[in-house]
Amino acid sequence: VSSGGKTVAVYGAVKGADTVLLTHHRRDALGKLGGVTVIAPAAERAHFEKAREFWTGFAKKRFHYYAQQSTKVPVEPIAVQRWVKEGDVVTVGKVRLRVLATPGFTRGAVSYVGTVDGQRVAFTGDLIMGDGKIFDLYSFQDAIPEAKVGGYHGYGGRLANLISSLQKLRAAKLDVIYPARGPVIHKPNAAIDLLIARVRALYRNYLSTNALHWYFKEERMRICGERVLGKDAKIKLMPYCLHVNTPEWIIEFSTSRIIVADNGHGFLLDCGGQRQLDFAKDVVARGVVKKIDGIFLTHTHDDHSQMVKAAAEFFKCPVYATAEYADVVENPGHYLMPGLTEHAVPRVKAMRDGAKMRWHEYEFTFRFFPGQMFYHGALLVQRPKSKPVFFIGDSFAPSGIDDYCLLNRNLVHPDAGYGRCFKIIRQLPKDTWLINQHVPHVFRFSDKELTFLETRYAERTRILRELLPWDDPNYGIDERWATFYPYGTTLRPGEMREVEVRLVNHSPVQRKFTVTPRALRGLQILGGAKSITLASRGEGAVKVKIRAPKKPGVYVITADVDSKGMHFRDWVETVIEVK
Repeated sequence: VSSGGKTVAVYGAVKGADTVLLTHHRRDALGKLGGVTVIAPAAERAHFEKAREFWTGFAKKRFHYYAQQSTKVPVEPIAVQRWVKEGDVVTVGKVRLRVLATPGFTRGAVSYVGTVDGQRVAFTGDLIMGDGKIFDLYSFQDAIPEAKVGGYHGYGGRLANLISSLQKLRAAKLDVIYPARGPVIHKPNAAIDLLIARVRALYRNYLSTNALHWYFKEERMRICGERVLGKDAKIKLMPYCLHVNTPEWIIEFSTSRIIVADNGHGFLLDCGGQRQLDFAKDVVARGVVKKIDGIFLTHTHDDHSQMVKAAAEFFKCPVYATAEYADVVENPGHYLMPGLTEHAVPRVKAMRDGAKMRWHEYEFTFRFFPGQMFYHGALLVQRPKSKPVFFIGDSFAPSGIDDYCLLNRNLVHPDAGYGRCFKIIRQLPKDTWLINQHVPHVFRFSDKELTFLETRYAERTRILRELLPWDDPNYGIDERWATFYPYGTTLRPGEMREVEVRLVNHSPVQRKFTVTPRALRGLQILGGAKSITLASRGEGAVKVKIRAPKKPGVYVITADVDSKGMHFRDWVETVIEVK
């Protein structure tokens, strides 16, 4: 924006500009900022000023992490000369840009609105992209205090903020929107209306099959719904399916279950805390169960995994998981996912999907079951003269599906995520009961109910294809499609180490990805950009060799990830602790 001999740039510095306006703190949307006056939203001041403090704390805080906010925050502090809020004005010669608070993509984002060359324009950051789309969905995860819903359970918690911000922009009677990414929007009202309609369709769909209806009940779900859909909106919630008491050969306690054999031996499913471990010890001490022969970990969330290592050591028994997530159990610090424990379990028995195992009179079948989260398994348990039971971790409840956390990597490929889970359930032996260890019952979906879930989920996928700008919607719901491995590393001063950037090509076509690592504050990258070509749905990795600085502390390496039509600056990070 140039007027009266002054030039102000938006999103990043350009030649001739002495000032840059920023709409939010996300590092992947920040251009060059050196040598200019920076204006940024006051509501996000901590992200700009306290970057090092964030990463120093996050080296530990990443375990048991339930804030569910994107970690694409600045690595180093950014000097900001002016902080702005709703109603402030930035003057550029004769041009006055009014600041609007427009939270959504981030909690404290702003937009700048004014008249430039006779047109009403807005610089909106990542609030809207193209013709009624958003950059991603997972960035909108947040708590919903009105409904007493925390960040982990807050599916699209800021979609209500997004709609309010879009309505505020619509009231500004704009001619043009200049977003941070994507094409210039020349028909703002149409794009805004389309985005609001898509967001509401998505949220209405989510509510219709969501498991929180069972846990949090109807009133709280209606509060969530009205925030997005409008007051007194019609909200359809799936009725509870058939649920009955748990069979006597299964002992219940909190999020753990113990399968009991006729000879008194027990097989433990999950051990998420000291209470669960103490309970298992007690039933053995009292002779209710003679001994624990093994432990199956359904998934990696800490309310199921926190004390698995301690339980295995106490009972001197093996721990089982499917091969798809065994490494997460053995090396949780190598990953960034919600609710990971810091307690690594050594020598996990990694079972292939479909593997069978005899245990006394029982037959176990291990399944990779990526429902509630990607790193998730299930166990089919068949006992003579009893109806089969399928332990599904946290993937379903009597009111639907547990997909409320967008950071859990709920992929929507037909053969992945819940699509895969639906097929597995349909293949189960007749009259199999489902067990979610948060539910004090066994339950079962009728064919009609399962068809409803499948149909609604297919509709969800269609909505996501329209809402997100990528050639496959999984890029917009899977923040970990590109990630450093290991996510966290401890090095000695001056030590060299090779890490890698792992990539998933969700696209329906072959793609070439280029990874450009970037280090600061004495960290060294030994080498430059590297490329890899992946087939559709292929996975691969590029190696990055690093050398630690001599000074102890917490450091961060980032990397750009680029492919045709996809350019992501500082997209992934790895946290290096030098000790």
